[in-house]
Amino acid sequence: MKKFVMFCFVLNSYIGFTQGNLQFNQVKLVSTVETVPTGKVWKVESVTFSSGLPYIGSSSAGAGSWLIKINSTDQVVKSYSFQSNGGFAVFDAIFPIWLPSGTTLSAHTGVNHVSVIEFNVVP
Repeated sequence: MKKFVMFCFVLNSYIGFTQGNLQFNQVKLVSTVETVPTGKVWKVESVTFSSGLPYIGSSSAGAGSWLIKINSTDQVVKSYSFQSNGGFAVFDAIFPIWLPSGTTLSAHTGVNHVSVIEFNVVP
């Protein structure tokens, strides 16, 4: 029993030091490359699209994607494809996307702004 109580105490202490509470800080619209500051996390809620459709293909079949960049890597937030036989497919990213401190984010192909809620991590 004594070992169990000690284990629970150690586990509780470990969990207490590894987690923090989130405190709302601000809402941001990100377009150019920005980095999540130290001691903060970002919650990506949505994007605003540019007026044009990203398009690759011919007039009878093609595809397009709207992209953001996370740590310089393209991330698809919406895409579509259509076939000459009439087939059509659409992909929508599932939001929110949580970004830890040190992560870079920017709008990219077909995206004007990324809507972000910034939180302070309070121990």
